[in-house]
Amino acid sequence: MNIIPSTAVPYIVLFGAFLYNLNIGIINSYGNLNIYLTSYLRYKGNDVTYRDVAFIYELTIITLGIFMLVGNIVQKRFGERITIMACSLMTFLAFYLSSVYAHSYILLCIFMGFCYAVGYGICFTIPLSCAYKHFKNNRGFISGIIISAISLSPFLYCPLQTMLINKNNVSPVQKKINNSFEYYFDDKDVLNRVPNVLFLQSIIFLIFATMGGFLATMEVKIENDPEIKKQKKNLLSEEKNSNTNNVDKNMVDLEKNEEGFVATDKHKYNTNIDSNNIDIKNDNSRSAKTMKKKKKRKFGFGFMNDDKNNNDDDSKQIGNSFFSKLKLDGIFADNHIGKYYNKKCTEDKFFFLLWISVVLFNCYINFVIMYWKIIGINYTHVEDKLITLNGSFINSLSNIAGRILWGLIYDKFKTNYTIFILGICIIFCCFVLPIISHVYIYYVLVCALFYFCIGGSLVTIPVITLKKYGEAHFSLNMSVLYTSRIANTFVCSIIVASFYKMLQLRYLSYAFGVISCISTLLMCILTK
Repeated sequence: MNIIPSTAVPYIVLFGAFLYNLNIGIINSYGNLNIYLTSYLRYKGNDVTYRDVAFIYELTIITLGIFMLVGNIVQKRFGERITIMACSLMTFLAFYLSSVYAHSYILLCIFMGFCYAVGYGICFTIPLSCAYKHFKNNRGFISGIIISAISLSPFLYCPLQTMLINKNNVSPVQKKINNSFEYYFDDKDVLNRVPNVLFLQSIIFLIFATMGGFLATMEVKIENDPEIKKQKKNLLSEEKNSNTNNVDKNMVDLEKNEEGFVATDKHKYNTNIDSNNIDIKNDNSRSAKTMKKKKKRKFGFGFMNDDKNNNDDDSKQIGNSFFSKLKLDGIFADNHIGKYYNKKCTEDKFFFLLWISVVLFNCYINFVIMYWKIIGINYTHVEDKLITLNGSFINSLSNIAGRILWGLIYDKFKTNYTIFILGICIIFCCFVLPIISHVYIYYVLVCALFYFCIGGSLVTIPVITLKKYGEAHFSLNMSVLYTSRIANTFVCSIIVASFYKMLQLRYLSYAFGVISCISTLLMCILTK
Protein backbone atom coordinates (compact mmCIF):
# COMPACT_ATOMS: atom_id res chain seq x y z
CA MET A 1 0.00 0.00 0.00
CA ASN A 2 3.04 2.27 -0.20
CA ILE A 3 2.08 3.12 -3.80
CA ILE A 4 -1.02 4.96 -2.58
CA PRO A 5 -0.25 8.47 -1.21
CA SER A 6 -1.22 9.10 2.38
CA THR A 7 -3.55 11.95 1.40
CA ALA A 8 -5.72 9.52 -0.61
CA VAL A 9 -6.04 6.88 2.11
CA PRO A 10 -8.84 8.64 4.10
CA TYR A 11 -11.04 8.82 1.00
CA ILE A 12 -10.32 5.19 0.11
CA VAL A 13 -11.30 4.20 3.65
CA LEU A 14 -14.49 6.26 3.36
CA PHE A 15 -15.33 4.57 0.03
CA GLY A 16 -14.64 1.12 1.50
CA ALA A 17 -16.86 1.80 4.51
CA PHE A 18 -19.62 3.02 2.18
CA LEU A 19 -19.28 -0.06 -0.09
CA TYR A 20 -19.37 -2.49 2.83
CA ASN A 21 -22.49 -0.90 4.35
CA LEU A 22 -24.13 -0.83 0.92
CA ASN A 23 -24.11 -4.63 0.88
CA ILE A 24 -24.45 -5.46 4.56
CA GLY A 25 -27.62 -3.33 4.59
CA ILE A 26 -29.51 -6.02 2.68
CA ILE A 27 -31.67 -6.29 5.80
CA ASN A 28 -33.53 -3.18 4.61
CA SER A 29 -34.80 -5.13 1.59
CA TYR A 30 -36.62 -7.63 3.83
CA GLY A 31 -39.76 -5.52 3.58
CA ASN A 32 -39.81 -5.97 -0.20
CA LEU A 33 -38.91 -9.66 0.08
CA ASN A 34 -41.61 -10.33 2.70
CA ILE A 35 -44.48 -10.90 0.29
CA TYR A 36 -42.38 -13.22 -1.93
CA LEU A 37 -41.04 -15.29 0.96
CA THR A 38 -44.48 -15.55 2.59
CA SER A 39 -46.06 -16.66 -0.68
CA TYR A 40 -43.25 -19.18 -1.33
CA LEU A 41 -43.48 -20.67 2.17
CA ARG A 42 -47.27 -21.01 1.84
CA TYR A 43 -46.72 -22.67 -1.55
CA LYS A 44 -44.39 -25.19 0.18
CA GLY A 45 -47.00 -26.02 2.82
CA ASN A 46 -46.09 -23.62 5.65
CA ASP A 47 -49.06 -21.92 7.31
CA VAL A 48 -47.48 -18.47 7.66
CA THR A 49 -48.57 -14.85 7.21
CA TYR A 50 -46.82 -11.50 6.74
CA ARG A 51 -46.56 -11.23 10.50
CA ASP A 52 -44.68 -14.54 10.76
CA VAL A 53 -42.13 -13.66 8.08
CA ALA A 54 -41.66 -10.23 9.64
CA PHE A 55 -40.32 -12.11 12.66
CA ILE A 56 -37.19 -12.92 10.60
CA TYR A 57 -36.45 -9.21 10.44
CA GLU A 58 -37.15 -8.80 14.15
CA LEU A 59 -34.86 -11.73 14.99
CA THR A 60 -32.14 -10.13 12.86
CA ILE A 61 -32.37 -6.83 14.75
CA ILE A 62 -32.35 -8.57 18.14
CA THR A 63 -29.33 -10.74 17.27
CA LEU A 64 -27.58 -7.76 15.70
CA GLY A 65 -27.88 -5.72 18.88
CA ILE A 66 -26.63 -8.55 21.10
CA PHE A 67 -23.56 -9.34 18.99
CA MET A 68 -22.61 -5.69 18.71
CA LEU A 69 -21.57 -6.03 22.36
CA VAL A 70 -19.46 -9.08 21.53
CA GLY A 71 -18.01 -7.27 18.51
CA ASN A 72 -15.95 -4.90 20.62
CA ILE A 73 -14.16 -7.88 22.25
CA VAL A 74 -13.66 -9.72 18.95
CA GLN A 75 -12.22 -6.64 17.24
CA LYS A 76 -9.66 -6.14 20.01
CA ARG A 77 -8.70 -9.83 19.93
CA PHE A 78 -8.29 -10.40 16.18
CA GLY A 79 -8.06 -6.91 14.71
CA GLU A 80 -10.49 -5.03 12.49
CA ARG A 81 -9.43 -6.47 9.11
CA ILE A 82 -9.50 -10.15 10.10
CA THR A 83 -12.83 -9.65 11.88
CA ILE A 84 -14.58 -7.97 8.96
CA MET A 85 -13.27 -10.50 6.43
CA ALA A 86 -14.36 -13.49 8.52
CA CYS A 87 -17.81 -12.00 9.10
CA SER A 88 -18.24 -11.24 5.39
CA LEU A 89 -17.60 -14.91 4.61
CA MET A 90 -20.04 -15.92 7.33
CA THR A 91 -22.76 -13.67 5.90
CA PHE A 92 -22.22 -15.12 2.42
CA LEU A 93 -22.71 -18.65 3.79
CA ALA A 94 -25.86 -17.52 5.63
CA PHE A 95 -27.56 -16.34 2.42
CA TYR A 96 -26.27 -19.25 0.37
CA LEU A 97 -27.77 -21.74 2.83
CA SER A 98 -30.98 -19.67 2.88
CA SER A 99 -31.30 -20.22 -0.87
CA VAL A 100 -30.84 -23.98 -0.41
CA TYR A 101 -33.35 -24.29 2.46
CA ALA A 102 -35.80 -21.56 1.43
CA HIS A 103 -38.70 -24.02 1.81
CA SER A 104 -38.25 -24.20 5.61
CA TYR A 105 -39.46 -21.32 7.76
CA ILE A 106 -37.37 -22.39 10.77
CA LEU A 107 -34.14 -22.66 8.75
CA LEU A 108 -34.80 -19.25 7.19
CA CYS A 109 -35.08 -17.83 10.70
CA ILE A 110 -31.75 -19.45 11.59
CA PHE A 111 -29.79 -18.41 8.49
CA MET A 112 -31.39 -15.08 7.47
CA GLY A 113 -32.34 -14.03 10.98
CA PHE A 114 -29.53 -15.31 13.21
CA CYS A 115 -26.35 -16.19 11.27
CA TYR A 116 -26.44 -13.08 9.07
CA ALA A 117 -27.04 -10.86 12.12
CA VAL A 118 -24.09 -12.39 14.01
CA GLY A 119 -21.62 -11.28 11.34
CA TYR A 120 -23.35 -7.94 10.87
CA GLY A 121 -23.39 -7.20 14.60
CA ILE A 122 -19.73 -8.06 15.22
CA CYS A 123 -18.59 -5.74 12.42
CA PHE A 124 -21.23 -3.03 12.78
CA THR A 125 -18.98 -0.32 14.25
CA ILE A 126 -15.86 -1.12 12.17
CA PRO A 127 -16.71 1.10 9.13
CA LEU A 128 -17.49 4.09 11.36
CA SER A 129 -14.53 3.67 13.72
CA CYS A 130 -12.10 3.25 10.78
CA ALA A 131 -13.40 6.41 9.11
CA TYR A 132 -13.24 8.40 12.36
CA LYS A 133 -9.50 7.69 12.56
CA HIS A 134 -8.94 9.68 9.35
CA PHE A 135 -11.62 12.38 9.70
CA LYS A 136 -11.44 14.41 12.90
CA ASN A 137 -13.97 17.11 11.90
CA ASN A 138 -17.62 17.02 10.76
CA ARG A 139 -18.21 13.63 12.33
CA GLY A 140 -21.97 13.98 11.86
CA PHE A 141 -21.50 14.46 8.11
CA ILE A 142 -19.11 11.48 7.86
CA SER A 143 -21.55 9.34 9.87
CA GLY A 144 -24.32 10.37 7.48
CA ILE A 145 -22.32 9.37 4.40
CA ILE A 146 -21.32 5.95 5.74
CA ILE A 147 -24.68 5.05 7.24
CA SER A 148 -26.49 6.34 4.14
CA ALA A 149 -25.05 3.34 2.27
CA ILE A 150 -27.29 1.11 4.40
CA SER A 151 -30.22 3.17 3.13
CA LEU A 152 -29.05 2.82 -0.47
CA SER A 153 -29.01 -0.97 -0.14
CA PRO A 154 -32.76 -1.36 -0.87
CA PHE A 155 -32.25 0.59 -4.09
CA LEU A 156 -29.72 -2.09 -5.10
CA TYR A 157 -31.54 -5.21 -3.89
CA CYS A 158 -35.29 -4.41 -4.07
CA PRO A 159 -35.44 -3.85 -7.86
CA LEU A 160 -33.20 -6.90 -8.32
CA GLN A 161 -35.61 -9.03 -6.29
CA THR A 162 -38.75 -7.83 -8.06
CA MET A 163 -37.33 -7.82 -11.62
CA LEU A 164 -36.06 -11.41 -11.27
CA ILE A 165 -38.89 -12.92 -9.22
CA ASN A 166 -41.86 -11.14 -10.83
CA LYS A 167 -40.42 -10.16 -14.20
CA ASN A 168 -43.81 -10.63 -15.92
CA ASN A 169 -45.50 -8.32 -13.39
CA VAL A 170 -48.01 -10.91 -12.17
CA SER A 171 -50.53 -9.54 -9.68
CA PRO A 172 -51.04 -11.18 -6.26
CA VAL A 173 -54.32 -12.88 -5.41
CA GLN A 174 -56.56 -11.85 -2.53
CA LYS A 175 -57.12 -14.47 0.17
CA LYS A 176 -59.08 -14.46 3.40
CA ILE A 177 -56.89 -15.15 6.46
CA ASN A 178 -57.90 -14.61 10.10
CA ASN A 179 -61.07 -12.71 9.18
CA SER A 180 -59.09 -10.30 6.99
CA PHE A 181 -58.16 -10.18 3.32
CA GLU A 182 -54.49 -10.28 2.30
CA TYR A 183 -52.72 -10.52 -1.05
CA TYR A 184 -50.34 -13.39 -1.93
CA PHE A 185 -48.72 -14.72 -5.10
CA ASP A 186 -49.80 -18.15 -6.35
CA ASP A 187 -48.09 -18.22 -9.76
CA LYS A 188 -45.62 -21.16 -9.74
CA ASP A 189 -43.11 -19.49 -12.06
CA VAL A 190 -42.92 -16.49 -9.76
CA LEU A 191 -42.58 -18.59 -6.62
CA ASN A 192 -39.88 -20.93 -7.97
CA ARG A 193 -37.58 -17.97 -8.65
CA VAL A 194 -37.36 -16.98 -4.97
CA PRO A 195 -34.45 -19.36 -4.04
CA ASN A 196 -32.48 -18.27 -7.13
CA VAL A 197 -32.63 -14.63 -6.06
CA LEU A 198 -31.37 -15.51 -2.58
CA PHE A 199 -28.40 -17.32 -4.15
CA LEU A 200 -27.59 -14.37 -6.44
CA GLN A 201 -27.71 -11.99 -3.47
CA SER A 202 -25.13 -14.12 -1.65
CA ILE A 203 -22.68 -13.91 -4.60
CA ILE A 204 -23.08 -10.13 -4.90
CA PHE A 205 -22.51 -9.75 -1.19
CA LEU A 206 -19.37 -11.92 -1.22
CA ILE A 207 -17.70 -9.80 -3.92
CA PHE A 208 -18.55 -6.26 -2.88
CA ALA A 209 -18.71 -6.59 0.92
CA THR A 210 -15.29 -8.29 1.04
CA MET A 211 -13.79 -5.57 -1.15
CA GLY A 212 -15.37 -2.83 0.96
CA GLY A 213 -14.19 -4.39 4.22
CA PHE A 214 -10.62 -4.63 2.92
CA LEU A 215 -10.53 -0.97 1.83
CA ALA A 216 -12.25 0.28 5.00
CA THR A 217 -9.54 -1.24 7.21
CA MET A 218 -6.65 0.32 5.30
CA GLU A 219 -4.19 2.26 7.46
CA VAL A 220 -1.51 4.87 6.76
CA LYS A 221 2.01 3.51 7.28
CA ILE A 222 3.81 6.59 8.54
CA GLU A 223 7.29 5.07 8.54
CA ASN A 224 7.29 4.14 4.84
CA ASP A 225 5.38 7.13 3.48
CA PRO A 226 7.74 9.42 1.46
CA GLU A 227 5.61 12.55 1.92
CA ILE A 228 5.58 12.22 5.70
CA LYS A 229 9.36 11.59 5.68
CA LYS A 230 9.92 14.88 3.83
CA GLN A 231 7.68 16.73 6.28
CA LYS A 232 9.63 15.28 9.20
CA LYS A 233 12.98 16.33 7.69
CA ASN A 234 11.73 19.87 7.09
CA LEU A 235 10.42 20.13 10.64
CA LEU A 236 13.70 18.87 12.11
CA SER A 237 15.76 21.33 10.07
CA GLU A 238 13.47 24.21 11.07
CA GLU A 239 13.75 23.23 14.74
CA LYS A 240 17.57 23.13 14.54
CA ASN A 241 17.74 26.57 12.91
CA SER A 242 15.34 28.05 15.44
CA ASN A 243 17.29 26.54 18.35
CA THR A 244 20.64 27.99 17.14
CA ASN A 245 19.07 31.43 16.65
CA ASN A 246 17.59 31.33 20.14
CA VAL A 247 20.97 30.42 21.68
CA ASP A 248 22.69 33.38 19.96
CA LYS A 249 19.95 35.77 21.12
CA ASN A 250 20.18 34.53 24.68
CA MET A 251 23.96 35.05 24.77
CA VAL A 252 23.58 38.66 23.60
CA ASP A 253 20.83 39.30 26.15
CA LEU A 254 22.96 37.92 28.98
CA GLU A 255 25.88 40.19 28.08
CA LYS A 256 23.58 43.23 28.02
CA ASN A 257 22.02 42.32 31.35
CA GLU A 258 25.41 41.97 33.05
CA GLU A 259 26.40 45.51 31.97
CA GLY A 260 23.05 46.88 33.13
CA PHE A 261 23.29 45.31 36.59
CA VAL A 262 26.73 46.82 37.24
CA ALA A 263 25.51 50.31 36.30
CA THR A 264 22.33 50.21 38.34
CA ASP A 265 23.57 48.64 41.59
CA LYS A 266 25.09 51.89 42.86
CA HIS A 267 21.95 53.87 42.04
CA LYS A 268 19.74 51.30 43.84
CA TYR A 269 21.88 51.51 47.01
CA ASN A 270 21.50 55.28 47.23
CA THR A 271 17.79 55.35 46.52
CA ASN A 272 16.95 52.60 49.02
CA ILE A 273 18.22 54.70 51.95
CA ASP A 274 16.02 57.66 50.95
CA SER A 275 12.97 55.51 50.35
CA ASN A 276 13.21 53.86 53.76
CA ASN A 277 13.06 57.25 55.49
CA ILE A 278 10.05 58.29 53.40
CA ASP A 279 8.20 55.03 54.15
CA ILE A 280 8.57 55.50 57.92
CA LYS A 281 6.98 58.96 57.70
CA ASN A 282 4.13 57.74 55.51
CA ASP A 283 3.35 54.86 57.88
CA ASN A 284 3.02 57.22 60.85
CA SER A 285 0.65 59.54 58.97
CA ARG A 286 -1.52 56.67 57.70
CA SER A 287 -1.94 55.15 61.16
CA ALA A 288 -3.10 58.51 62.52
CA LYS A 289 -5.70 58.94 59.77
CA THR A 290 -7.16 55.46 60.27
CA MET A 291 -7.56 56.06 64.03
CA LYS A 292 -9.61 59.19 63.33
CA LYS A 293 -11.87 57.34 60.89
CA LYS A 294 -12.56 54.57 63.40
CA LYS A 295 -13.55 57.11 66.06
CA LYS A 296 -15.99 58.83 63.69
CA ARG A 297 -17.63 55.50 62.77
CA LYS A 298 -18.06 54.52 66.43
CA PHE A 299 -19.64 57.89 67.25
CA GLY A 300 -22.16 57.46 64.35
CA PHE A 301 -23.21 53.95 65.51
CA GLY A 302 -21.14 52.39 62.72
CA PHE A 303 -18.72 50.36 64.78
CA MET A 304 -19.40 47.20 62.63
CA ASN A 305 -19.33 48.83 59.21
CA ASP A 306 -15.85 47.68 58.23
CA ASP A 307 -16.59 44.10 59.14
CA LYS A 308 -19.91 44.23 57.30
CA ASN A 309 -18.31 45.56 54.13
CA ASN A 310 -15.70 42.83 54.21
CA ASN A 311 -18.31 40.17 54.92
CA ASP A 312 -20.57 41.52 52.16
CA ASP A 313 -17.76 41.23 49.61
CA ASP A 314 -17.00 37.69 50.72
CA SER A 315 -20.67 36.71 50.76
CA LYS A 316 -21.19 38.14 47.26
CA GLN A 317 -18.34 36.02 45.92
CA ILE A 318 -19.61 32.93 47.73
CA GLY A 319 -23.18 33.62 46.59
CA ASN A 320 -22.22 34.13 42.97
CA SER A 321 -20.24 30.90 42.86
CA PHE A 322 -23.03 29.05 44.68
CA PHE A 323 -25.83 30.22 42.39
CA SER A 324 -23.72 29.60 39.29
CA LYS A 325 -23.41 25.98 40.39
CA LEU A 326 -27.16 25.77 40.93
CA LYS A 327 -27.95 26.74 37.34
CA LEU A 328 -29.69 23.91 35.49
CA ASP A 329 -27.53 24.25 32.39
CA GLY A 330 -24.38 24.08 34.50
CA ILE A 331 -25.51 20.96 36.31
CA PHE A 332 -26.56 19.31 33.07
CA ALA A 333 -23.31 20.19 31.35
CA ASP A 334 -21.25 18.82 34.24
CA ASN A 335 -23.17 15.59 34.35
CA HIS A 336 -23.44 14.88 30.65
CA ILE A 337 -20.59 16.62 28.85
CA GLY A 338 -17.77 17.33 31.24
CA LYS A 339 -18.10 14.41 33.62
CA TYR A 340 -18.86 11.58 31.21
CA TYR A 341 -17.04 12.75 28.09
CA ASN A 342 -14.53 10.11 26.88
CA LYS A 343 -15.89 7.70 29.47
CA LYS A 344 -18.07 4.62 29.34
CA CYS A 345 -21.77 5.35 29.00
CA THR A 346 -22.54 2.92 31.82
CA GLU A 347 -20.95 5.40 34.24
CA ASP A 348 -23.68 7.95 33.42
CA LYS A 349 -26.51 7.76 35.95
CA PHE A 350 -28.96 9.18 33.37
CA PHE A 351 -28.01 6.66 30.67
CA PHE A 352 -30.91 4.30 31.37
CA LEU A 353 -33.43 7.10 30.81
CA LEU A 354 -31.65 8.07 27.60
CA TRP A 355 -31.68 4.45 26.46
CA ILE A 356 -35.44 4.12 27.08
CA SER A 357 -36.15 7.35 25.20
CA VAL A 358 -34.14 6.11 22.20
CA VAL A 359 -36.07 2.82 22.32
CA LEU A 360 -39.41 4.62 22.11
CA PHE A 361 -38.15 7.21 19.62
CA ASN A 362 -37.08 4.59 17.05
CA CYS A 363 -39.76 1.92 17.48
CA TYR A 364 -41.64 3.15 14.36
CA ILE A 365 -38.68 2.16 12.14
CA ASN A 366 -39.42 -1.60 12.10
CA PHE A 367 -43.07 -1.00 11.25
CA VAL A 368 -42.24 1.20 8.26
CA ILE A 369 -39.45 -1.00 6.89
CA MET A 370 -41.43 -4.25 7.06
CA TYR A 371 -44.89 -3.07 6.03
CA TRP A 372 -44.48 -0.16 3.59
CA LYS A 373 -44.85 -2.36 0.50
CA ILE A 374 -47.59 -4.55 1.98
CA ILE A 375 -49.63 -1.43 2.81
CA GLY A 376 -49.13 -0.19 -0.76
CA ILE A 377 -50.23 -3.48 -2.35
CA ASN A 378 -53.24 -3.92 -0.06
CA TYR A 379 -54.60 -0.35 -0.17
CA THR A 380 -53.38 1.43 -3.33
CA HIS A 381 -54.00 -1.53 -5.70
CA VAL A 382 -51.06 -0.48 -7.88
CA GLU A 383 -49.01 -3.13 -9.72
CA ASP A 384 -46.05 -4.75 -8.00
CA LYS A 385 -43.26 -3.39 -10.22
CA LEU A 386 -44.41 0.21 -9.94
CA ILE A 387 -44.63 0.06 -6.15
CA THR A 388 -41.21 -1.64 -5.89
CA LEU A 389 -39.32 0.58 -8.33
CA ASN A 390 -40.81 3.86 -7.16
CA GLY A 391 -40.74 2.85 -3.52
CA SER A 392 -37.16 1.55 -3.47
CA PHE A 393 -35.84 4.49 -5.49
CA ILE A 394 -37.69 7.27 -3.65
CA ASN A 395 -37.34 5.69 -0.21
CA SER A 396 -33.62 5.04 -0.68
CA LEU A 397 -32.90 8.55 -1.92
CA SER A 398 -34.94 10.17 0.83
CA ASN A 399 -33.25 7.95 3.42
CA ILE A 400 -29.79 8.88 2.11
CA ALA A 401 -30.75 12.55 2.05
CA GLY A 402 -32.09 12.17 5.59
CA ARG A 403 -28.90 10.64 6.95
CA ILE A 404 -26.68 13.26 5.34
CA LEU A 405 -28.90 16.30 6.00
CA TRP A 406 -29.75 15.32 9.56
CA GLY A 407 -26.03 14.72 10.13
CA LEU A 408 -25.29 18.24 8.91
CA ILE A 409 -28.08 19.64 11.08
CA TYR A 410 -26.62 17.87 14.11
CA ASP A 411 -23.25 19.49 13.33
CA LYS A 412 -24.75 22.99 13.05
CA PHE A 413 -27.43 23.03 15.76
CA LYS A 414 -27.96 21.76 19.28
CA THR A 415 -28.91 18.12 19.65
CA ASN A 416 -32.21 18.74 21.44
CA TYR A 417 -33.39 21.23 18.79
CA THR A 418 -32.66 18.74 16.01
CA ILE A 419 -34.44 15.92 17.85
CA PHE A 420 -37.51 18.12 18.38
CA ILE A 421 -37.82 18.89 14.65
CA LEU A 422 -37.22 15.24 13.76
CA GLY A 423 -39.86 14.11 16.25
CA ILE A 424 -42.48 16.46 14.78
CA CYS A 425 -41.86 15.00 11.30
CA ILE A 426 -42.26 11.43 12.62
CA ILE A 427 -45.49 12.26 14.47
CA PHE A 428 -46.92 13.94 11.35
CA CYS A 429 -46.25 10.87 9.20
CA CYS A 430 -47.73 8.44 11.72
CA PHE A 431 -51.04 10.30 11.94
CA VAL A 432 -51.33 11.11 8.23
CA LEU A 433 -50.56 7.64 6.76
CA PRO A 434 -53.96 5.99 7.54
CA ILE A 435 -55.82 8.94 6.01
CA ILE A 436 -54.05 9.03 2.63
CA SER A 437 -52.89 5.39 2.14
CA HIS A 438 -55.53 4.72 -0.55
CA VAL A 439 -54.16 7.55 -2.77
CA TYR A 440 -50.93 6.34 -4.39
CA ILE A 441 -49.23 9.74 -4.84
CA TYR A 442 -49.82 10.76 -1.23
CA TYR A 443 -48.77 7.29 -0.08
CA VAL A 444 -45.43 7.66 -1.92
CA LEU A 445 -44.81 11.12 -0.43
CA VAL A 446 -45.54 9.99 3.14
CA CYS A 447 -43.31 6.92 2.72
CA ALA A 448 -40.53 9.19 1.42
CA LEU A 449 -40.89 11.46 4.46
CA PHE A 450 -40.94 8.39 6.71
CA TYR A 451 -37.64 7.17 5.25
CA PHE A 452 -36.20 10.68 5.50
CA CYS A 453 -36.98 10.54 9.23
CA ILE A 454 -35.57 7.02 9.54
CA GLY A 455 -32.29 8.37 8.19
CA GLY A 456 -32.25 10.99 10.92
CA SER A 457 -33.22 8.50 13.63
CA LEU A 458 -30.37 6.12 12.79
CA VAL A 459 -27.83 8.96 12.58
CA THR A 460 -28.99 10.09 16.02
CA ILE A 461 -27.42 7.07 17.77
CA PRO A 462 -23.77 7.60 16.68
CA VAL A 463 -24.08 11.39 17.00
CA ILE A 464 -25.33 11.17 20.60
CA THR A 465 -22.59 8.63 21.34
CA LEU A 466 -19.88 10.98 20.06
CA LYS A 467 -21.21 14.26 21.47
CA LYS A 468 -22.17 12.88 24.85
CA TYR A 469 -19.55 10.22 25.58
CA GLY A 470 -16.63 11.09 23.28
CA GLU A 471 -14.41 8.98 21.06
CA ALA A 472 -12.31 7.06 23.61
CA HIS A 473 -14.86 4.25 24.11
CA PHE A 474 -16.87 4.79 20.91
CA SER A 475 -17.21 1.12 19.88
CA LEU A 476 -18.38 0.04 23.33
CA ASN A 477 -20.72 3.01 23.87
CA MET A 478 -22.15 2.71 20.35
CA SER A 479 -22.76 -1.01 20.88
CA VAL A 480 -24.49 -0.47 24.22
CA LEU A 481 -26.69 2.34 22.93
CA TYR A 482 -27.53 0.37 19.79
CA THR A 483 -29.06 -2.36 21.94
CA SER A 484 -32.03 0.00 22.00
CA ARG A 485 -32.79 -1.43 18.55
CA ILE A 486 -33.40 -4.78 20.23
CA ALA A 487 -35.86 -3.25 22.65
CA ASN A 488 -37.73 -1.17 20.07
CA THR A 489 -38.02 -4.32 17.94
CA PHE A 490 -39.80 -5.97 20.87
CA VAL A 491 -42.00 -2.89 21.32
CA CYS A 492 -42.93 -2.86 17.62
CA SER A 493 -43.59 -6.60 17.65
CA ILE A 494 -45.86 -6.34 20.70
CA ILE A 495 -47.85 -3.45 19.18
CA VAL A 496 -48.32 -5.23 15.84
CA ALA A 497 -49.21 -8.56 17.49
CA SER A 498 -51.73 -6.88 19.82
CA PHE A 499 -53.59 -4.82 17.22
CA TYR A 500 -52.93 -6.72 13.95
CA LYS A 501 -56.22 -8.65 14.07
CA MET A 502 -58.20 -5.87 15.74
CA LEU A 503 -57.23 -3.01 13.41
CA GLN A 504 -56.34 -2.73 9.77
CA LEU A 505 -52.62 -2.64 9.07
CA ARG A 506 -52.52 1.04 8.16
CA TYR A 507 -54.21 2.16 11.41
CA LEU A 508 -51.37 0.70 13.48
CA SER A 509 -49.35 3.84 12.75
CA TYR A 510 -51.55 5.80 15.19
CA ALA A 511 -50.01 3.84 18.08
CA PHE A 512 -46.51 4.70 16.90
CA GLY A 513 -47.50 8.35 16.62
CA VAL A 514 -48.52 8.47 20.29
CA ILE A 515 -45.26 6.79 21.35
CA SER A 516 -43.27 9.25 19.24
CA CYS A 517 -44.88 12.19 21.07
CA ILE A 518 -43.75 10.87 24.46
CA SER A 519 -40.27 9.88 23.33
CA THR A 520 -39.59 13.21 21.60
CA LEU A 521 -40.20 15.11 24.84
CA LEU A 522 -37.93 12.74 26.79
CA MET A 523 -35.13 12.97 24.23
CA CYS A 524 -35.27 16.78 24.16
CA ILE A 525 -34.94 16.95 27.95
CA LEU A 526 -32.13 14.41 28.24
CA THR A 527 -30.03 15.84 25.40
CA LYS A 528 -30.37 19.49 26.47
